[in-house]
Amino acid sequence: MTDHRLETVLQAAVGRIKVTVSSTLDKLATQLGPLALSATNNAQRQVLNEADRVLRLKGSAIKSSFDRAIESQVTRGGRNSQQGTLSNGPDATDWASLSLVDNDEVERGVMADRMARTVLADCDNAFESVGSFIASLVGDASPDRNPLRPQKITRALLDAMAEAGCDEESLQVLAGQLARTLGPELDACYKQLAADMRTQGVQPLAMTLQRTAAPNNSMFAGLSGTSSGGTTNSEQGELGASSTRSGAFGETQSGRMTSSPPPEAHLRAAQALGEMFGVSMPNTTTGAQSGLAPLGWAPRTSGAPLPPVSADFQNLLRQITQQAGPSGWDTLAAAGYSTPGIGFPGASATDAAGAAGFAGPLMAANLIRVHRDELIKASGGAAIDQMVIDIVAALFDQVLSDPKVAPQMARQIARLQMPVLRVALGDMTFFNSRKHPVRRFVNRMATLSASFDDYDQGPGKACLDRITELVNEIVDGDFDRMDVYDAKLKELESFIDAESARDAAEHAAVAELLSGKEADLRVQQRYMQILKRELLDVEMPEFVRDFLSQIWSQVQVMALAHGGPDSPLAQRMKRAGHDLALSVQPKGSPQLRKEFLLRLPQLMKDLNEGLAMIQWSESAKQQFFAQLLPAHAAGLKAAPPHELTTRLLEQRLHQVEQISIPSREEAANDPLPSSLDQLGEAPTLTVASALSPEEVQQAGFVPEAALSAEGDLDINLDLPGEADPSLSDIDINLDIPPPPSAGLQLVHHIQKGTPYQMMMQGQWKKVRLTWVSDGRTFFIFTHGQMHKQTISLTGRTLAKMCETGRFKAFEQSELIERATVRARRQLAALRSQSRAAGAA
Repeated sequence: MTDHRLETVLQAAVGRIKVTVSSTLDKLATQLGPLALSATNNAQRQVLNEADRVLRLKGSAIKSSFDRAIESQVTRGGRNSQQGTLSNGPDATDWASLSLVDNDEVERGVMADRMARTVLADCDNAFESVGSFIASLVGDASPDRNPLRPQKITRALLDAMAEAGCDEESLQVLAGQLARTLGPELDACYKQLAADMRTQGVQPLAMTLQRTAAPNNSMFAGLSGTSSGGTTNSEQGELGASSTRSGAFGETQSGRMTSSPPPEAHLRAAQALGEMFGVSMPNTTTGAQSGLAPLGWAPRTSGAPLPPVSADFQNLLRQITQQAGPSGWDTLAAAGYSTPGIGFPGASATDAAGAAGFAGPLMAANLIRVHRDELIKASGGAAIDQMVIDIVAALFDQVLSDPKVAPQMARQIARLQMPVLRVALGDMTFFNSRKHPVRRFVNRMATLSASFDDYDQGPGKACLDRITELVNEIVDGDFDRMDVYDAKLKELESFIDAESARDAAEHAAVAELLSGKEADLRVQQRYMQILKRELLDVEMPEFVRDFLSQIWSQVQVMALAHGGPDSPLAQRMKRAGHDLALSVQPKGSPQLRKEFLLRLPQLMKDLNEGLAMIQWSESAKQQFFAQLLPAHAAGLKAAPPHELTTRLLEQRLHQVEQISIPSREEAANDPLPSSLDQLGEAPTLTVASALSPEEVQQAGFVPEAALSAEGDLDINLDLPGEADPSLSDIDINLDIPPPPSAGLQLVHHIQKGTPYQMMMQGQWKKVRLTWVSDGRTFFIFTHGQMHKQTISLTGRTLAKMCETGRFKAFEQSELIERATVRARRQLAALRSQSRAAGAA
């Protein structure tokens, strides 16, 4: 029965809508000029300028026409609601008003529908509130009884522009700009309308879910081309508000837009999923024949809501999530899953773990499989939706049985089944985009689960508690928006950074020591560059110039760090560099030869002491001395230079000696060379590895020489657990390449808090990265939980470990990708069993 307040409410609503559209047109008139100026090409600029001119000339006429059109539509819609007829049904039009519809009007209808979909994305929640109040007033929840829906407003607006004489090109431009501008304005308008009706004492109509008895649960029937979850004509009447039958221009009986792409888009989506999971494409005409349209999906932008679905379908998802509890084993048992580890009703544990391709025992209930029939009915029953529901169920079979995911974390992932299903039904990119926020959030949870061995106390419990909080906020909140998952992922990363900082605080002394070594490395690099530039004009053999600038400069920096600039050691090392430069000059006179021979023993002693201080390799030292001795012999035989030349040389060397070594503060912002540069050659800067034996023990430092001592890596051993499936087993077309899990490039992708495998002393150890120096020169890993072992190494050493296969990610592929590979095997096995049963 229609409420007597309906007419008053609609009159007030028409007034607010008129004001909203008028202000939107005024706002658009101020925006078109700047848009035309910023256009990238002349054609676009001319179109925008013309639309701006038309709107300014005919704006008043458009407003007047719109006022008449919307008042007529709302009044007629309210009258039809009072009479109990549908506004777009056959009773809404009398015989006198029937006429042929021209192509322009049809085009405007399609354009109005597209505008309504765009507008609804910005005012969806507010419109739902208004719809519930109107449904209460008319006593019917059908959206066709709501004369205030966006389709009515956009159609009246386009008719008004056509009536005002706008040309087709300008009308299209104005419609496109209005679609983006009108949404936020209508959102505020709908909110005010809802507040007005609430003030008048109107109560919203509560939505109820009506379901029939579930049909036979034929597992994955939709994937073989049949439609076991589809509905018959008799069932359609029983579905009530849960069905989503197509209305005019894509409206659904639930009061929201399906945003369904055209049938060819459904076909392409089904083909893509079929190729990815190795299943037969369903009969996509099934939904059309039964009058049920798929939910539909399209790539979403960050923060954009998913295509709207019926409130009943959304309520069903929430009911399943809330009734499941922490693990859902009661629901699982009721559905025929007698014990954990059995993959589907009626199957043995052997079948589940073997033929169906399960990774291991299920650690939580697969609620999608338990409630499959209810979900298919509530979603509308389209064949492609059945396909998606079955594929997501197969994915969660693998996700919840993955041996590298801790049971505690698997149960938290299990609580996301309904949100993930909602996303998969509305957004195709979940399956083929590694950048999808939901996919990244689930994968990150799985990765972190492998970082801890104990979830009852310590860091493991803290991580589990934080993830539980985030999952609670998702399942209890609005999980239709992608920005929710982006926000939760950022919160999770912030938590991991805080935990890593707490772990690093336990090794503050080691971090401070290594940071100091990195600062010395920057100082050394800057001093080396200065000496190289200053020695360019000094006459000497090239190998000596390189030695003084690249190697001996390190000795001088080390001597300065040990005793200060005025210490005997620092002065002696500085003098040794001066004497080395003079030792290779010509000494043809007896006096010069005598002085050289007297200084040579002390020079060699100082050189060896300095090179030992920076731990220069023996092979490089021998190579240098093999060049120095012939140079000394050649100098003894060469004719002496002019005395003035000798004095100028000594004066120039004295100037070089006076150059002060930069401080740590001066070199603080200097970039350091990449750890991947020249791995096959001896490192030029060796001060970074010049740690005392006490410092090596304190930091758990792994020198580069230790890799050679371990010899070749003959057998690539893994930690316990099934090896990750290789992604080369299946052609998965995803948008970006996977992050490296092994090899040289892994050094650029390691993350704090992520588990890795490191070969140490002939054994694989699971380690976590806890600290990285500012210049990524030093890395600190920890091993173990109760008794943590510190492992520190240079970026160069880590790069060599990656290159030789001694360091790799704990997960060779991410969770969803592993699940995809295993689900494909599972679906293939199930299809083979189904065919064999059919043949029998």
